[in-house]
Amino acid sequence: MTRNIINNKYTQYGLMASLPLGALVCIFPPQNFFFKSISEFALQIMFGYLILALVLLLLKQPKLMFTSLIACSILAIHLKLNINSDLKNPIPTINQTIINIGLINISNINEDPDGAIHAMLNSEACILSIPNIDPIVYEFLKDTLAEKFPYYTARVGFDPGIAVFSKIEIKNQDTFFVENLPNIIGSIKPDGQNQELFFISSTTLPPFYTKDYDRLTTQLNRIADKVNVIDGPILTLADYNLVQWSDEIHDFRNKAGLKDSRRGFSPSSAGNNVFGSFFEPPRDHIFFSEHFKCIGFQNLKTSSSQYLGIKGSFQFNSIPSINTSAVIQ
Repeated sequence: MTRNIINNKYTQYGLMASLPLGALVCIFPPQNFFFKSISEFALQIMFGYLILALVLLLLKQPKLMFTSLIACSILAIHLKLNINSDLKNPIPTINQTIINIGLINISNINEDPDGAIHAMLNSEACILSIPNIDPIVYEFLKDTLAEKFPYYTARVGFDPGIAVFSKIEIKNQDTFFVENLPNIIGSIKPDGQNQELFFISSTTLPPFYTKDYDRLTTQLNRIADKVNVIDGPILTLADYNLVQWSDEIHDFRNKAGLKDSRRGFSPSSAGNNVFGSFFEPPRDHIFFSEHFKCIGFQNLKTSSSQYLGIKGSFQFNSIPSINTSAVIQ
């Protein structure tokens, strides 16, 4: 029965037209929440096309098989063009400070608070950015992290709030708001370095409607403007609630001149199991300017293997930089 349906020429023509069209919709989604949501699963859809091609091979349907492979290839090229082109980590420079930056997701902190605190304290990060934090959790973390992270800046009391904890004194602090969402700017001067590292840590809200993508675009444009004003060594980090191959992230990185610390387009580790992780696209990111090289990127987990966030490891490139201490007004 199935073979007869597939052998029908009208069915074949329909599939040969719809398979590449589905891939193109993932690449150029209409300004509609449904299609935007579908495009976030471009990676999973790509693997679906590959599996479908193998099934069609077994069913001896060469035309449909090649069509499915073409659709798979279209998505693979799209994903490849929207990730860090340096698939291998650069070699660390000997005798140069390694700067570890952590972006923490505290949604699971109630599941394993001791494990979460232990992971943060032993993350080797000099900065921990914690978005979506409420005042109670902030006070708890301020006390428990104080020994290793004595410096902090926070904008709590907002919904959502944000906090940044640091082992190094935070200077040039400033805050800008986009539709009541706080974004923290600051800088640190790592040990052994004669230049400052700026950061912009942001909070975002997940999109539920088409207009929410407009809000995210507005926020990303404001962040990009701040990056261009600073025009120096800078990292931006947040749970942007957008996948790295989305149009919004692609345009933001181009406008701000930033690179992605995440290599490849593997699924997140935020799911409760392997299958859950596979269907959970990564939406938290650390982007960096050309003044750095990213020598490492990894997921952070609690002692009970709960997802805690991400960590990027960076070193300064030998690019001359200007003194940016006074650029923040």
